[in-house]
Amino acid sequence: MDETPGERAVLALFADLVRARGGGPVADVGCGAGRITAHLRQLDVDAFGIDLSPGMLDVARRDHPGVRFELGSMTDLALADASVTGLVA
Repeated sequence: MDETPGERAVLALFADLVRARGGGPVADVGCGAGRITAHLRQLDVDAFGIDLSPGMLDVARRDHPGVRFELGSMTDLALADASVTGLVA
């Protein structure tokens, strides 16, 4: 994230908005190796990742232990209505 200050700023604003709404889970859809999911967690957001690729999820779980990552498709999310406060993709 050091090389992308604009991305960090947008994510910080997003995290502020999530907290202003009272917090709650945030889905990082298409999380890949989990760098955004992990960064949001560092910003005190209850983020979890979803990705279509089992291989990418293996990398995410290896690089970010203790963070929740799930297999899934953004075109068929297994999330109940109103079950997340926010979503990044």
